[in-house]
Amino acid sequence: MIGPGQLALHLAGLLVMGVGWGGNILLAKLATSLGAPPAGLAFLEAAGSGLLLLLVCWLRGRLPRLDGRHLRFYVITGALGVAIPNVVIFHAARHLSAGLIAILMTLIPLVTYGLSLILRIERFWWVRAVGLLFGLLGVTLILAPSSSLPDASAAHWVVLGFLATTMFAMQNVYIAHAWPRDGDALALSCGGLIASALMLAPLAWFHEGFIGFIPPWGAIQWAGIAMAVVNALMSALFILSIRYAGPVFASQTAYLITIAGVLWGMLLLHERHSLWIWAAMLAMCAGVALVTRRRPHPAGEALG
Repeated sequence: MIGPGQLALHLAGLLVMGVGWGGNILLAKLATSLGAPPAGLAFLEAAGSGLLLLLVCWLRGRLPRLDGRHLRFYVITGALGVAIPNVVIFHAARHLSAGLIAILMTLIPLVTYGLSLILRIERFWWVRAVGLLFGLLGVTLILAPSSSLPDASAAHWVVLGFLATTMFAMQNVYIAHAWPRDGDALALSCGGLIASALMLAPLAWFHEGFIGFIPPWGAIQWAGIAMAVVNALMSALFILSIRYAGPVFASQTAYLITIAGVLWGMLLLHERHSLWIWAAMLAMCAGVALVTRRRPHPAGEALG
C-alpha cells in the first residue's frame, strides 16, 4: 500500500516528466522554425542524452554491455524509438503547432495496446477496445473536418506524425518482448540513445547537416542542448517511476505531456487551436484513460 507521502512523490514525478517532455516539443518547434536541420537536431538530442546517461552508468559501475544480444537491443530500440521517429517529428514541427504534436503523442499508448492485441501479447478487453475507438475518433477529428487545421496541406504532416508515434509504440512492444533478462534499465536506455546517434550521424553528415557549435551560440544551439539534458533527466526519472510505482502508473505521463505541450505552445508561441483539435485531445485522453485502466481479475488469475 502506497502511503500519502510516496503517492505525492510519484505524482510530482509525473508532473515533472510531463512538463519536461512537453517542453522538449516546444524546444523542437522553436529550433526547427529557426532553421535547425531535423537530423542534426535529433543527433544532438540523442548523443547528448546518451553521453549524460553514460556518465551516470559509469558512476554507478554498470556500463552498457556489448555482447550481441544487447547490441541488437540497442540498435532496434534506437531506430524505432529515437532515430527514425524523431527525424520525422522534427520535420513535422516545421509545419505543425507544438500543441498538435503533443496531442499526437497521446496516440503512443493507444497504438501500443493495438499492436499488443495483434501480436497476442495482451488479451482482448472491451474497455480497452473502446479506448482504441476513442483514439481513432481523435485522429478523425483532426483530419476529417476542413476547419480543424489552419492549413489543409498540413494534413499529410499529421499522418507522418501518426506514423512516428506508431514507431514509438513498436518500440514499446519490442522492449516488452526482448528486454534482456539481466538488463539494467539505465544502461539499456543509454545504449539505445548512443546507437540512435550513430545511425543519425551519416544522415546529418551527408544530407541535412549538423548543428554548428562555433561561438557565439544562438537559440538553436541552446535549444538543442536543453533538449538533450531534459531528455536524459526525464528518461532516468521515467525508469525510476516504472520501478517504484509500476508501468501503469508511469504510463499516465502521456496525459501530462499532451497537456503541457499544448499549454507551452499557447503560453510561449501564442498558438490557438480549433474546437475540432480540442475535441480530438479530449477523445485521445479518454482513450488513454481506458487503455491504461487495470483489468479486473478473479483471485488467482494473472493480470491481463
